[in-house]
Amino acid sequence: MNNILIFLISFYFCLFSTIGYGNLFYKICFSKNIIKQSDLIYIGFFGLAFLTFISMVSSIFVAHNFYHNLGIHLFGIIFFLFSKFEKKKIFIKNIFLISVFLMTLLLISKTNDDLSYYHLPFTKYLTENKIIFGMGHLNHGYNLLSSLFFLNSTFYLPFVDLYSFHFSLLFFLIFFNFFLIYEIFEGKNEISTYLYFFAFVFFNLSFNRIAEYGTDKAGQLLIVILILKLFQIICIDIKKVENKESKILFLLPLIAYCISLKTYFLPYVILSLIIFIINNDLKKSFKIIFYSKSFLFSFLILIFIFIHNFISTGCFISPLSFTCLSESISWNRNIEDIERLSVWLEQWAKAGAGPNFRVENVQMYINNFNWIPTWIDKYFLGKFSDQILILFSSYLAIFIFFKKFKNKNKNKNKIINKKILYFYSLLLIIFFVWFSNHPTLRYGGYAIVFLIISIPISIFFEKFEERNFFNRNFKYFIFFVILVLNVKNIDRINGEFDRSDKYKYSNFPFYAIEDKKFILYEFTSGLNLYSAHHCWATPTPCGNIGENITVKEKNGYFFIQNNKLN
Repeated sequence: MNNILIFLISFYFCLFSTIGYGNLFYKICFSKNIIKQSDLIYIGFFGLAFLTFISMVSSIFVAHNFYHNLGIHLFGIIFFLFSKFEKKKIFIKNIFLISVFLMTLLLISKTNDDLSYYHLPFTKYLTENKIIFGMGHLNHGYNLLSSLFFLNSTFYLPFVDLYSFHFSLLFFLIFFNFFLIYEIFEGKNEISTYLYFFAFVFFNLSFNRIAEYGTDKAGQLLIVILILKLFQIICIDIKKVENKESKILFLLPLIAYCISLKTYFLPYVILSLIIFIINNDLKKSFKIIFYSKSFLFSFLILIFIFIHNFISTGCFISPLSFTCLSESISWNRNIEDIERLSVWLEQWAKAGAGPNFRVENVQMYINNFNWIPTWIDKYFLGKFSDQILILFSSYLAIFIFFKKFKNKNKNKNKIINKKILYFYSLLLIIFFVWFSNHPTLRYGGYAIVFLIISIPISIFFEKFEERNFFNRNFKYFIFFVILVLNVKNIDRINGEFDRSDKYKYSNFPFYAIEDKKFILYEFTSGLNLYSAHHCWATPTPCGNIGENITVKEKNGYFFIQNNKLN
């Protein structure tokens, strides 16, 4: 019972602290004392982004220990208590209710498979050390940095300890659902309303296991609602939205935040071309956007994630070898190692590797779409097709309940406006970049596939009349989705109690952590390294320590080097 109480108090302490930082960010960037009700959909995500930014800056100077994190979140609670929202009580009630309905997702015993390998060890390293140069030498995973690790490290708090490192994943889902539910009930345009509704149904049914999120799915939740909102502002609410540039300012820092979560979101920068179709006054658009505090924050959060990539690997965007300065610095990774890692990730994404097989000629396999037959056989007909089935089942169910087969006369001769065509063309370019380089749902596929399919379907839906009764009862359909989500998770939780392996629930509600044997390496520079294959919660820095690894100290910072390269 004590564990459950500690768990819940810590969760809501962090949740409302995050909202407090969202309020602070809103005041700093948009100079408004009272948050409008229509802007509340962004506040939670602003808080996550601002906390992450603070973490990336402070980790350069201090470890994120209990004292650091308690101070950070006590300030967050103060910012929350003194925040001024329109209808604040209703907002808090809605956030709380959504969190309660999603709480079963948070109760996990078996975590993501990468948690033991590099998610937990890297996050734990941030709680025990300020930044160390050359961490990429210790583990391949440390070359795949995500700003989510920095955010999670701020949730390291007394009593709950490191069992709070997955809180942030549920925060993303809570704020995602709040955003969508608000837009569904407040929306005035059918195309936008159905797009938000499609997103709510599909992602809640598909992303219902927190243990499968890793560092990939949280960013995909955020990028989907941001692109849908951008689509609504630019293409749908053509006459209703004034000062479109100011609306886009809310989206810019969150798109940058997505890129910091996973650099495979970089192609979405292509959507910056949307500036050219906002209006005819291009000079005005650039002035409003590029001279804003919102753009400045977007720039800074990208700069800091690139800096941390450089600190860990010697590359500004790992594992892209052309961004590396390997000959200029002492802690560099070998360019050939970075290139092999890049090839391995592409090989894996194109179904050229699995637990029990590897293709022989890797370079030939990944080039010129030679991989497509194997990808179809080993990936598309399994995981991919399952998700497509969920998506189209969602469309069908929504159509049956909300639409009638009777064309609207007003839409009979309607032509799709050019802005929709331009916007969709940019999405197709992003889809092609994704499909050509890393065609797996995990690496951004859920988001771009959903967008590419759902936009035409929503336009198709608009051509048919609504069933008035069901149109007034979205809430029952939403309740059904939440019910299905919880039934699946309650069944999973029961199964985790019945497990007989290392993932069996033994310390409910805390997830299972395996005790690992490790080898201690002591260096005269003053830093100890710990060696294990999957480090779990081993003291840090932990990884695979080779015989060529050395550690030097300079100006209060440690530099891990590979003597074979220097």
